[in-house]
Amino acid sequence: MRFVKRISLFFIMPMGMYALGFYSHLKLEEEFYPNKFRSAQMEEKDTAISAEPQVIPTVLEEEQVIGADTQYIIEEVDLKKDTSVETKWKVPDKYIGMNRKQFVKEMELYQQSPSLKDQELGFVSAEVVSFSKERVVVRKSYIFKEVSTSFYLVNEKNYVVVYCDDLRTVYMNTNITLDSLPDTLKQEIIQNKYIATEEELYNFLESYSS
Repeated sequence: MRFVKRISLFFIMPMGMYALGFYSHLKLEEEFYPNKFRSAQMEEKDTAISAEPQVIPTVLEEEQVIGADTQYIIEEVDLKKDTSVETKWKVPDKYIGMNRKQFVKEMELYQQSPSLKDQELGFVSAEVVSFSKERVVVRKSYIFKEVSTSFYLVNEKNYVVVYCDDLRTVYMNTNITLDSLPDTLKQEIIQNKYIATEEELYNFLESYSS
């Protein structure tokens, strides 16, 4: 056993001294020749970078905007009957050059403040169904007002207002004051005077409008 221990110490001690000397040599060389180690590190970094796959940027997709040749389609939806009709229109000049985001914003503004004609028709909403530089589709939804064949004359703040036969929908505001009418007619309007036909209504308006 002692013989084995002596042999082990004989090998271990020289190996330890050799390892310590090699480590000391590296530290001294790094201190006196720093550029040598930096160059080696830079070479390793360059090798790692060159090994990474190069990403080539692709060509940006052309932005879709409305042009003068864009098909402008209005889809009118009757919510009561669950039917729709598509009509092709010329693109309004104010929409030319708009991208999708700008056009959607424009339709949102229109929905908040529709045209007088759309209000009279029973406009409910507007939305962009599809958008490209070739074709734009806008869906307008309506609860269409039925044409009245009879009416009521109603007193509102001393003025005569014409209502449809449902007594909820205003058909027309007039400038006829209640005080300007004969007493008998005045009392009839205070009690909501019924007008059977459109002809009778316009005869009344012609007779008493100023």
